Amino acid sequence: MKKTYSQMLDEIEMLKKQAEEVRRKEIEVVIARIKDAIAFYGLTEEDLGFSKKVDKAASPAPPAPAPAKKKKRKSRYTERPLAGPVKR
Repeated sequence: MKKTYSQMLDEIEMLKKQAEEVRRKEIEVVIARIKDAIAFYGLTEEDLGFSKKVDKAASPAPPAPAPAKKKKRKSRYTERPLAGPVKR
């Protein structure tokens, strides 16, 4: 028997919930492995490329970029004579 559209939507929602549970469990395992490696090797924030917030506050902020200039477009009507018969 074929599944109905609503049955498929229910199945999708159930699979999304299951996938999120598996993801959370995997994240816990990864975080634990990272913590073990940090402790084993004695890594610091600087070793990992993280800087303290104090360092960011001490450095001056880069200047804001200059606003973009609008290009003036020539009107195509300013270069030809007013409407009327063409004189040759």
